Amino acid sequence: MAGFWHALHVLPPVPTGPMGFPGLWALDDWCDASVVEQVADLQRRWRYDAVLVNYVLMSRVLEAVPDACRIIDTHDLFGDRHLVALAAGIDPSWFFTSVAEEGRGLGRADLVLAIQQEEADTLRQRSPTPVATVGHLPPLDFLEAVPAQRPRAAFGYLGSANPWNLASVRMLDAALAAEPGLPWLLAGRILQRRDLSLASAPVLLPQVPDPGVFYRSVDCVLNPMVPATGLKIKTVEALAHGMPVLGTRHAFSGLPAEHPGHRAADVAEMVELMRAWRDSAAFRTELARASRLMALRYAAELATQHDALAARLHALV
Repeated sequence: MAGFWHALHVLPPVPTGPMGFPGLWALDDWCDASVVEQVADLQRRWRYDAVLVNYVLMSRVLEAVPDACRIIDTHDLFGDRHLVALAAGIDPSWFFTSVAEEGRGLGRADLVLAIQQEEADTLRQRSPTPVATVGHLPPLDFLEAVPAQRPRAAFGYLGSANPWNLASVRMLDAALAAEPGLPWLLAGRILQRRDLSLASAPVLLPQVPDPGVFYRSVDCVLNPMVPATGLKIKTVEALAHGMPVLGTRHAFSGLPAEHPGHRAADVAEMVELMRAWRDSAAFRTELARASRLMALRYAAELATQHDALAARLHALV
């Protein structure tokens, strides 16, 4: 970061106190007043034209820069996020607040960035602040030649240890326990979870120093995502690496999904699609083509979004 930005200011972490509301975080519970004071001091010294904060939970910082163009990059929806988790059978974790509190935070900005169009529509309902959609996609690695490597399994899942991934992997593992003809590989920090018990005996790859190690180890990437918010980074990362991807419709939220392999209603239907991939060369070819076309279309869409944002900022500043 220090090499990318003109200046990097690192602040010491401040312990988070109790929840501001019964069972809910208040908007500013995770943004200490000392952070606002530090940013106000920087603004007095440097007079930034625009200030961007990541996540609505940091929107308090924008009170320190009333003379700048103030932007919130939301990344996700946090109003009633706990209800989405509970509906998926997941114990709520990290930050979640009420819709009203989220709207109050959005109101501190001159411009709000949503990571996908569906969430942009929701954010417009929660605040009158203008909303622009700006997605995310890593560089398209498949445009460069990569040395061939013998895969360790036909299918694979790479994930961190967060509760959403745990719920998704548990459902996939239960479905594949009765499917010995569908070998799969499980990789990433999710394997560090002591409460993860696996009945389907996947190949394990706990150490992934670079995502490319995982993608070279499988033929097809899986994302059995349960209902959630935000853009599914593991999906777009796999697409950017040129991988065929099979997943539930929730795994492709915000993406131009057209192929049946990108729109499974649930994990059971996704397993049916895994059988189709195993048994049909034509299906494998179609899925690979559809996945790469989606990556290219999404990259073009993002380029348009970036150009629109640049023009908007130029007009505001």
